[in-house]
Amino acid sequence: MRQLWIGVVEVLTEPSSDSGDTRAFSNVVAWANDESDYRATLSTVFDGYGWTVLGVENLRPVVQESEYSEEISEIIERAKSFPKACIYGTHHYYPSKPA
Repeated sequence: MRQLWIGVVEVLTEPSSDSGDTRAFSNVVAWANDESDYRATLSTVFDGYGWTVLGVENLRPVVQESEYSEEISEIIERAKSFPKACIYGTHHYYPSKPA
């Protein structure tokens, strides 16, 4: 059964405009049947941006009763309206200059 899943995703992006760093973490909410489906959805969406998914941590179904931060609550609410949604929050870049 499809439901909303959330995870902390590490991605390789183009260099950020502020620092030039290329690796970032972001919270991502997406509709999926299971962990494998979530990862496949991420890869499809992020590949379209030219980004590479490097890893996923703390992957779990969204629990309605949980207390999420304001940003995460907002992306969960946005995703509820779109059955093919894959919505990410702020990218938190860390030192990782391109080679």
